[in-house]
Amino acid sequence: METLLPFPQFVTSSTDATMSIERAVLASIADGVIVNDLSGNVSLINQAACRLLRVEPAAVIEKPVRALFASFSTRARLALIDALERLDHDPYSYGPGEGITETVIELGSLVIQAHLSPVLTEIGEFSGIVTILRDITREVEAEHAKSDFVSNVSHELRTPLTSIVGYTNLLLGHAVGPLSDPQASFLGVIQTNANRLVTLINELLDISRIESGRLDLDIRPVSLADVLHEVAEMIRPQCDQKDLHLTIEVEPEVDRVLGDRNRLVQVVTNLASNAYRYTPSGGNITLSLARSDTSARVSVADNGIGISLEDQAKIFQRFYRVSNAAIFEAAGTGLGLPITKMLVEMHGGRLWVNSEPQKGSTFTFVLPLQTDEPTGGGVRPDELPVANKTILVVENDSDLARQIGRQLRLEGVSVLTTAWGEEALQWVHQRAIDLITLDMALPDVPGMEVLRRLKADKTTCNIPVVIVSIIREKNGEEWGASEKVTRPFAVEKLITSIRQTLSLQNANSSG
Repeated sequence: METLLPFPQFVTSSTDATMSIERAVLASIADGVIVNDLSGNVSLINQAACRLLRVEPAAVIEKPVRALFASFSTRARLALIDALERLDHDPYSYGPGEGITETVIELGSLVIQAHLSPVLTEIGEFSGIVTILRDITREVEAEHAKSDFVSNVSHELRTPLTSIVGYTNLLLGHAVGPLSDPQASFLGVIQTNANRLVTLINELLDISRIESGRLDLDIRPVSLADVLHEVAEMIRPQCDQKDLHLTIEVEPEVDRVLGDRNRLVQVVTNLASNAYRYTPSGGNITLSLARSDTSARVSVADNGIGISLEDQAKIFQRFYRVSNAAIFEAAGTGLGLPITKMLVEMHGGRLWVNSEPQKGSTFTFVLPLQTDEPTGGGVRPDELPVANKTILVVENDSDLARQIGRQLRLEGVSVLTTAWGEEALQWVHQRAIDLITLDMALPDVPGMEVLRRLKADKTTCNIPVVIVSIIREKNGEEWGASEKVTRPFAVEKLITSIRQTLSLQNANSSG
């Protein structure tokens, strides 16, 4: 079966022989190759891509390339769509061979990595986008095997270490009699190093869980101010012993973030512990919280030994220790910062460092703020009635759709759910819909197109729409979206947005 269309614009040779050779090369390479034209339709697909995606060429040629992403996870699909839009918007910022390695896609037992690049002709004319799909299943399986090994070994080491730490503490507590000074000193060394091993094992387990995707976050509204105060109370006795001056600076009225509180405490604790470890006696450590546009910014600053520019580029690598004698004198596993960075990124944030040798370091991370709740007088949004309303949930993630539907039904709401944009557009003309929650990444029609068509239709333009998206940037407002909820989120947050939107709709109707 032929899987290659007549050659697209990027083929510059005009001879049949050269075209035949190039077609044979594309047909024989192991990586999948998909080319879409300026209209976003598939103009070329090779045999490897058809095999990886389990599609027939006739079913996808001249069809939207986004339709190929329908079976992908929500996160992978959104990432690929975002990459296509970025390349289409600014194709000339990428040199030959450059592009966007955007995501890892899981398709059944296969794991595929996608790389997207602009297609430029010999004269530099933008003519489409090429997506390269590489099967990395074996590499991922090897990584999982390594992670499983680390996890199993770590668990096996925990049992004897628990006994070592326990009996050492008993001996140091004079449970079997008084100790001589040398005995107490030797036991202190055992205790210190056993505790270091416990820390190393816990960090190895965290790395293993994060990399294998087995670390679950308990997402709830979190006050970062409370987190900073909790961490400060934990490390203050150590700082006092080392004669370090610990300061907390919190701007008033910084809103909450959505996150796992225990993991965010771990993040700040790791950064504060590093500051304590690498700041000489008499130094200063400052934990600060401020608002930056739609983000909360947390900084941990010290005036310690600092980090060279060369080492700053490597300190987030596992087991990396900087080339500084003072660093080696301080205890550390080389895993704390990599874990901290991974946890921040799992919360949709980013972490970076500014430092100068002998002047100190400032580690900063930002997290997206939770959407503001209305603060005016009267009935709170979480008290507003939504019973007897009909809400259409347009959501491609079936598990999330069921969760939203279940919560809404407990509120007395009549719920319709669909994963398809076209079906949603049909239902709004067949049923009396009071509100729509709209996923931005649907398998058949982009969520933004569904919103545009809803607002362009006189019969549906007044139906309030709450957008659900993992992309934090503002979008949808120009087409009349009422609210936007950014993932990850607690379902209660979406319910609050729904109540707020319906309340505003009722106020406008009565006014």
